[in-house]
Amino acid sequence: MDCFILAGGQSRRFGGDKLLHRLGGKSTIEYVLETAEQVCDRVHLVVKESGKFKHLGVPTIEDALPFQSPAVGVYTALLNSGSGEVLVLAGDMPLLNPQVLRLLMERYAPPVTLFSIRGKLYPLTAVYSRELLGDLKDFLSSGGRSLVGFLKKLPYTTLTETDVTPIDPELKSFLNMNTREDLTNLMEMLA
Repeated sequence: MDCFILAGGQSRRFGGDKLLHRLGGKSTIEYVLETAEQVCDRVHLVVKESGKFKHLGVPTIEDALPFQSPAVGVYTALLNSGSGEVLVLAGDMPLLNPQVLRLLMERYAPPVTLFSIRGKLYPLTAVYSRELLGDLKDFLSSGGRSLVGFLKKLPYTTLTETDVTPIDPELKSFLNMNTREDLTNLMEMLA
């Protein structure tokens, strides 16, 4: 299964480039990349501009559409996938556990399998069927931008905290870095 890490966000709430921010000697994106490489044969970054992550030595694919939205990132991943399904990850979740991702991949049921942790959907820690490409293109063409809004039109499978806690008891895999406060919390966990 191919993995596509979405790395095209603007980091507005963080106040700087959160994906290149260093945590314990590595950038946020490097943590996600290393985890993805443990579970997938091919890993790509979906980016707004390709030069930004060149130093990582990972194939980059620019967003297929000119507007910014995680839905565009998923569309770009599906468009460029060489397999029937893709693992999509957010680039700002440095504590992802590879066993959690393996569980997601093992339990995949078309068209989408994702996590619902404490009632919150995680569409950027999900496996998508390439068969959704046309539907997602239509959704985006009609002005849709919300990935959760797109998902709510589909049958999808969820894994919950009950599935995850035997592997990741503190649910650290689902911590992302949107604000400086999130950064402080993540640094404490990495210490």
